[in-house]
Amino acid sequence: KSYGFGTGRAADLRYVEEAARQIAHISKTNKIVVEKSTVPVKACESIKTILKTNKHRGVNYQVLSNPEFLAEGSAIHDLLAPDRILIGGDETIEGSLAIKKLSWIYEHWVPKEKILTTNTWSSELSKL
Repeated sequence: KSYGFGTGRAADLRYVEEAARQIAHISKTNKIVVEKSTVPVKACESIKTILKTNKHRGVNYQVLSNPEFLAEGSAIHDLLAPDRILIGGDETIEGSLAIKKLSWIYEHWVPKEKILTTNTWSSELSKL
């Protein structure tokens, strides 16, 4: 951050960025990458840029934002019986398909009406 309150401070995303580089290095086929950590808004854009820059020819990625809503002391319960699941992705055909695939996984233990889908930005902003 270069101005205002918190000048000189920024979130340390080196581990997220390194994970994206490793995914790009190892992946030989198309992948859906799900960002679950609490990260700053636009982290998915950063991940997409790293994947695109480091990918093998012909490999494509969809990056989804799937923030956790866990409360201290009830994390296991919150994982097994969440009050909501939020999935954000690109507003493209490929992004919609990726969201549907992740939703399908959650539908094995979470009622469909508790699975909310949106765009990436809205999903990332939900943690503010």
